[in-house]
Amino acid sequence: MFEKIRIRMFGGQPTPNITDKVLDSIIQKDYPNNSQGVKRKLELITSYSKKGKNRFAAAVLKLADRDLSKIDSLIETCNDDFRDVVMQAEYPRVLKDDLDDKDTADKKMAYLADWTDYSNWLKKY
Repeated sequence: MFEKIRIRMFGGQPTPNITDKVLDSIIQKDYPNNSQGVKRKLELITSYSKKGKNRFAAAVLKLADRDLSKIDSLIETCNDDFRDVVMQAEYPRVLKDDLDDKDTADKKMAYLADWTDYSNWLKKY
């Protein structure tokens, strides 16, 4: 709720905070028969922080969309440049549209729509 108000007032892209509990819930619900294997794969994600690693892992899982065969290539992409995965998962409208030429209201609408979609995805877990 606070993030939506902040986007409406100031714009900008909020950063999700993915806890270990949320990440584990995503893994258990999306990969119930392969949860340990998925966890081992996600350990290969590189990040300077636990918070970053969890965020990148959630982005990988969102883009994999329950398809185990996509995880390895998404992790590889993430480790090359995490922004390629994070932007697709968290901000697909912003990535698709060239916001440099948009006015502030249009930018805020794109950020808000992307944040709403991502938040709704997380609520499933």
